[in-house]
Amino acid sequence: MKELLDTDRVNFLVWRYLLESNYRETAAKLQKEWRVHQPHRQFDFAPHVNHYALVSLLNKGLIYEDYQRQFAAQKASRDAPATAEVTARGVFGPLKFQPDVDEDEEDDDESVPDAEAEAEELDNPRKRAVERMHDLSHGSPTKRQRLSNGYENGADSATTPMEIDQHHHHHPETNNHAYPSPLEGEQAESPLLRTEGPSRGTQVDKVRDLTQDTVFLRLGADDSSEASENPIVLLCEWNPNPKLGFILATAGTDALARIWTLPHENATVPGHVDSSSRSFVSIAEEDLPKNATVSAMAWNSTGDLIALGTELGSKSRVSIRSVDGRSLHRFDGLDSPVTNLCWSPNNNFLLAISPDMSNGPGSSGTLLHISSPSMVNSMSHSLNHDLRADSLDAAWISESEFILCGGNLLATFRCTEQGIVQGREFQTGKDERFALVQFDWRSKLVATGSDKGYIDIWDESGRRRSIPAHDGGITSLRWQPLQEEPAEDERLLVSGGEDGAVLIWNVRSAENKPKYSITMPPPLAVNSLSMSPDGVFIAVATHDRILVWKVGDHAMPKASWVPQPGWQSPSSGTDTEDAIPCLGWDSEGGRLVYGLENRLAVISFR
Repeated sequence: MKELLDTDRVNFLVWRYLLESNYRETAAKLQKEWRVHQPHRQFDFAPHVNHYALVSLLNKGLIYEDYQRQFAAQKASRDAPATAEVTARGVFGPLKFQPDVDEDEEDDDESVPDAEAEAEELDNPRKRAVERMHDLSHGSPTKRQRLSNGYENGADSATTPMEIDQHHHHHPETNNHAYPSPLEGEQAESPLLRTEGPSRGTQVDKVRDLTQDTVFLRLGADDSSEASENPIVLLCEWNPNPKLGFILATAGTDALARIWTLPHENATVPGHVDSSSRSFVSIAEEDLPKNATVSAMAWNSTGDLIALGTELGSKSRVSIRSVDGRSLHRFDGLDSPVTNLCWSPNNNFLLAISPDMSNGPGSSGTLLHISSPSMVNSMSHSLNHDLRADSLDAAWISESEFILCGGNLLATFRCTEQGIVQGREFQTGKDERFALVQFDWRSKLVATGSDKGYIDIWDESGRRRSIPAHDGGITSLRWQPLQEEPAEDERLLVSGGEDGAVLIWNVRSAENKPKYSITMPPPLAVNSLSMSPDGVFIAVATHDRILVWKVGDHAMPKASWVPQPGWQSPSSGTDTEDAIPCLGWDSEGGRLVYGLENRLAVISFR
């Protein structure tokens, strides 16, 4: 009995919704033409039909009856002598009308209100009840937007067929529909929807698979499949100058130092190993031993010079080569390894960072070395910092000044005629764990990331703002590249962490929360992060996949790349989960390079 009462109440709410919403024409027409006052009691099928379907079904019956009545009227006008009354038929067969009710009985029956009287009464004190009934159907229809073919009011303006139809009933004279069919709103192809929560809809594009649009570059000296004869790629960087073409530099173990010149489009079959010798030129010196490791590499801003830091046992060498492979400058005698190579903006200075063991094998210090092809003599500066305990990161903040970050050190240094001179030293705590530094040329702000998950923003006066960003260390930090001046109230910074999160911060905002957040599938840490040259896309790499996201549209990734068993280069047999991949966009944003161990892939994103 309780179930019957519950069903009856549901059907009653459906009928009340018809009466008290903008579909009152449907209810009025039911009473007037079908003489059905309470369909939830008089239709046997009503308890078994969803209320949306019930409204649509009743409406279709009305439409069918209207068409049949018009047809009967036209036939009667042609066959005037005919007097036999045609039995009216509806959607469910012959219509069984209720006998007319006397006017006195209608006046006495206060339990069944007339629909038109209900409509007049709604404009008065019962508006609050109407609003409550609207809430039962996912919000007030008068406040929701029409569905268009795509975004008309943003991703969150998704509508239902009932909401589409409510915009038609305002002009019933144009189509004789008391409640138009939901099919009218479905003529346009529906976009793919991804739901986030019980009632929120988000329109997204299908995630594009980039796996097939991949060309693998062979790193071995020949076609041997032995892993020991294939170097491990540690660094890969595209030439920053698009006028020079698609040029890729790679460096790593076994004296790996190459410049690859790739065609405008992938000329080889996707998935194919490009082992042609004409595809690259080796820029490793001929006197290098086979076990030498290139630990640092950097293009200058114009792309005509590339710097290499090469380990030669306990010592290292810094060399500068032209884009066609010619040797232009070389400096030997640095302690191994060279951890950083960084060009000044106008390419007048090249900064190299390496350990300083000039006071003996047990000494712990850092050597800053400045050189360039235009300098007759190089300059050096010893720093009391244990590079093996806390690595250093560097960024140029002017043509002659750079900033160093690492451990609890955050200080600027200037190149002068007398040599390298320390400038400002920022106030930091003893337990600071700075690891990354990035300088923004537009806002003149410095961003640092720490092993404790904090991002700090420093202005030109040295003032500091700390943001708790990640659970664990920050692995990547990038300012968004821009083609034009940003808005005054926005400057975006992207961070990736060991917690698998990619966070986009507006450093102009006073709130310490990200503007956008992206979470990689657990338990994957963000090993590498790169932004397209126009700042529109973010590529995130782990040890086994790449995901590409569009800034501002973080509901779903735009593209993904997962290496198949057909990584065509042989494996080294080591655990790839401990390896750190290298990742980068080309100068036009049409290709990605992904290097991991002895595998190198060029992925088309066009």
